[in-house]
Amino acid sequence: MITALRDALAFLTRIPVGAPGMLTPQRLGRAAAFFPAVGLIVGGVLGGVRIAADTILPAGPATLLAITAAILVTGALHEDGLADAADGFGAHVPRERKLEILRDSRVGTYGALALVLSVLLTWSLLTQLDGVDCLKAALVAHVLARASFLPQANALPSARDDGSGRLLQPSWTALVIAGITAVATAVVAAGIVDGAIALATAAATIVLTIVAVRRTLGGSTGDTFGAGGKLVELTVLIALVATFT
Repeated sequence: MITALRDALAFLTRIPVGAPGMLTPQRLGRAAAFFPAVGLIVGGVLGGVRIAADTILPAGPATLLAITAAILVTGALHEDGLADAADGFGAHVPRERKLEILRDSRVGTYGALALVLSVLLTWSLLTQLDGVDCLKAALVAHVLARASFLPQANALPSARDDGSGRLLQPSWTALVIAGITAVATAVVAAGIVDGAIALATAAATIVLTIVAVRRTLGGSTGDTFGAGGKLVELTVLIALVATFT
């Protein structure tokens, strides 16, 4: 279990947990059960920084510092996926060219706009909440975002024969464990009603993402996991801010 958690942290964050060695589909499949736990850590960092910064700063800059802290912990991994996916999906080119664009590390117009809008939306939503509610929303949103990788991986084949996306082959056991963690976090942090709304929002976003990825690319990539997770994070934050306020 410790090895699987370390692999999950090494795959999804920049937290120094030691060199994981070669990540095989089997190892990453076991680590997938702990993806939502990684979301707990990232959401906890965001919410904790916001609460600490609230003691000396207004909500606006305190929230910006909190968002920055979360991005530093993850190494902007999901933001990178969102930007690449936006560039690929936005281009009016054949599927093969879209996959090439997703692999290109350069950020285009659609990617830049997606990043700016994502950060601005997150900031504008979380500034509406006090520190404690910000922590609750961040925990739920980041847990559900990481949990969303698993159903996308199970529902879609890999769009490429190489790349990090093909490594993620979660077992049904991992799906169950991740699902239990996600549901428990939503209910405990947000309450039964608000937690159910967050879960329903995440489920709808996951389904729509899977449909869009299947139609556009025919399969998933590491970037579509990151982009899908970011979309789940944003839609869950929208739902929770609406219910909290």
